[in-house]
Amino acid sequence: MKRKTTILYLLLIVLSWSCESTQSKVQTSPESQEETISQIDTLNAVKIGHYWAKPKESFEFNTLGESKGDTITFVTCSDYVFSPFGEVNNKTQLRTSLLKNFSMVDRIDTLDNEAFEFQILTLKNSRLILFFDDSSEGSRGSYIHKGEIMDTEVNLSDNVKIGMSKKDFIMTFFDNFPDEALSTYNHFVFESCVTDIWHTYTFTGDKLQSIKFTTDSYWVVDYMK
Repeated sequence: MKRKTTILYLLLIVLSWSCESTQSKVQTSPESQEETISQIDTLNAVKIGHYWAKPKESFEFNTLGESKGDTITFVTCSDYVFSPFGEVNNKTQLRTSLLKNFSMVDRIDTLDNEAFEFQILTLKNSRLILFFDDSSEGSRGSYIHKGEIMDTEVNLSDNVKIGMSKKDFIMTFFDNFPDEALSTYNHFVFESCVTDIWHTYTFTGDKLQSIKFTTDSYWVVDYMK
């Protein structure tokens, strides 16, 4: 009789442990995580697939843009999207900015029957074309006409740089971001909320490989004249 009681007691312990284990798995399921996040703060979050991501307030997230394949687009009104190398108002400020290590050449191009000055910047395999528009005072725009960053020596604002991990990059702009989405996308596009400039951050594996800047300007300006 004592032996049967012991067996029943052990059986109850096993059943109790099994129930607790099952309950634990349910609590940590993706659906449960999604419900938890939505209960906390869906007003300040964006849904990516079945999960929620929360942008940092400083990112000034506007909306989720067109996303397909391994490319996702975020529309933002942040200072960063307009001035990824910090605030630079004219060419004289370049020498004290994050762009100070670039070689710089001033160049005059004739466009629309007018002469405009551009700054052509180069550093190893990285290059930028800048244009400081004195006539657009009061309007919001970027000093970058176009560019591509390929080298670890180049520093952007918020410590963004070539070679950083995908996780470190995205957490610069988000308080939380689903790992499932992080592994899905290799191209992260930032589009300014006032149509002006796009950044494309391309990752190979887990490392930032390149950054490309494009604008909506119809001016054709090349790095070499």
